Amino acid sequence: MKKLLSFRNLILALVLSLATGCAISFKKKHWDLPPKADNEVSVMSFNVENLFDTVHDEDRNDYAYLPYMVKKTNPKYQQACKEINADNSYRLNECLSTDWNDAQLDQKLKNLSEVVLNVDTNGPDVLMLIEVENINVLNIWNKNYLQKAGYQTVVLIEGPDKRGIDVGFMSRFPLVGKPVLHPIPWKPKNDEDKKWMEQSRNVLEVTVKAPNGDPLTFLVAHFPSQANPTYWRQQAAEFVTKLMKEKGPNTMVMAGGDLNISAEEEDKEHIFSDILAKGGAVSHFVGCKECPGTHNYRKSWSFLDAHIYGPALLADGAGSYQMEPNTIDVIRYSDVHLKKGKYPKRWDYDKLEGVSDHFPLYVRLKQRGPAKNPVQEPAPKAEVKKETPKKKAKAKK
Repeated sequence: MKKLLSFRNLILALVLSLATGCAISFKKKHWDLPPKADNEVSVMSFNVENLFDTVHDEDRNDYAYLPYMVKKTNPKYQQACKEINADNSYRLNECLSTDWNDAQLDQKLKNLSEVVLNVDTNGPDVLMLIEVENINVLNIWNKNYLQKAGYQTVVLIEGPDKRGIDVGFMSRFPLVGKPVLHPIPWKPKNDEDKKWMEQSRNVLEVTVKAPNGDPLTFLVAHFPSQANPTYWRQQAAEFVTKLMKEKGPNTMVMAGGDLNISAEEEDKEHIFSDILAKGGAVSHFVGCKECPGTHNYRKSWSFLDAHIYGPALLADGAGSYQMEPNTIDVIRYSDVHLKKGKYPKRWDYDKLEGVSDHFPLYVRLKQRGPAKNPVQEPAPKAEVKKETPKKKAKAKK
């Protein structure tokens, strides 16, 4: 009888372990990948959730992200909160009462830095960033918290989002050419949609010089949220796919960011499989098979964050770098970013803890040959030597 009970207990334990396996194994206690080799480039996209500085930008509705005492003593800011959030009492209270001060920003940047710098011991080579207010807060983060990463390229171009939600870019590789912010050619179905579509985020294009000398191009995107109709995200996906195709099959290009396509929407509308896959390989289709997603909403996981790797970066591609599918990973190693051991821990204004409601998405590109289209450095300017005035010969007496 005791043996039978022991056997039953063993079976029960196995069933429970299988049923809860995802919850137990979701948090990774250590970095699974081998150290990044010299011939590899690492890329990470990260929605940093409302990374604002503490100063008001005149052309932005950033009033929620100001120190409480600044808002309390400025009737203009209080009135702006009321006008912007007239139909939403929750947002109104948030705007008026949130105390986004220097201490809040400092701790958030420390927590963000812990997540970033724990990757590859000193951060990924390239960071595609989502939900950043301006270049000022990126420079503060880079200069005061990310020195170890050695990021020399920091890019953010202000877009049309009046709340101050933009996309940014950091890299330890040098910039090539001039970054471009591509406006999405929206086709609204009504006047109300037209009004808000025109304020949606644009697509940031940045090219850097890879270690072997070839250019690497990145398209950073933040599609309209799930609060908006599906056709908005479909149009954004079509535009990103168009941009990738226009680069041609030999250009090493990668798109990524917060594309806001939920698992339920993908099952129904096939935006990844029918639209974005035409531009290249979709990250969670080709790798990260054990990853449930980057974002969790009501216990439902989605890959809101995704990468699209252009044809030149694939196994049969023409690029000098190749995307490694086995390195695609959702970064979930740090306790500072984990809630209940498995969910993204977003920033808590009262406790001054957490990071973001999204996990970052990571990948490596491996060099498979010498540069095919090396960046041409501008020729150094010829040094112009000033002629030394000749001394006049003394007249003979």
